[in-house]
Amino acid sequence: MEDVVLLGGFAAIAIFLYYMMGKLDHFLDKVRQENEEQAQTTCFNIATSCVNIIPAVSNILKDINHLYPDVHCNLSVGSEQEVMKSFDCGDADVVIISADSDVESARLARWKCITLNPQSFSIDNGIVDVKTIEKNPQHQKVLWKGSDNQSLVLHFIHQLCGQRA
Repeated sequence: MEDVVLLGGFAAIAIFLYYMMGKLDHFLDKVRQENEEQAQTTCFNIATSCVNIIPAVSNILKDINHLYPDVHCNLSVGSEQEVMKSFDCGDADVVIISADSDVESARLARWKCITLNPQSFSIDNGIVDVKTIEKNPQHQKVLWKGSDNQSLVLHFIHQLCGQRA
């Protein structure tokens, strides 16, 4: 009788461990799938030193997100030195700085000068309205270089500049 109880105990432990291993395998499979999905998400990063350009860039990024729902778009704002450092490090695919900037722009990048009219914009569907004080057109320099997101970059440049880059 002792052998039957011992054998039954071992069988119960084996069945329990088999069940737990199945649960663990299912959990790890879900984690692996989520990581693969995140790895497949493309990030498109824009950095600018000019607040007045945010409405135009934001509208273009909304269009890109509508056309490419798997693309995650980021817009960063900072000083020209920070923006260029981000560009040099590869953290930004496109940077937009003042056209008369004294920051060195010959960094193996393509560039184009554009002129944009300042626009007011709202945040959170009109809760915060950002009004522009500057009324004169703003001259900006757009810089980009070849990257993994080349088609997104060219689409963005085309939309921002109104012509092929």
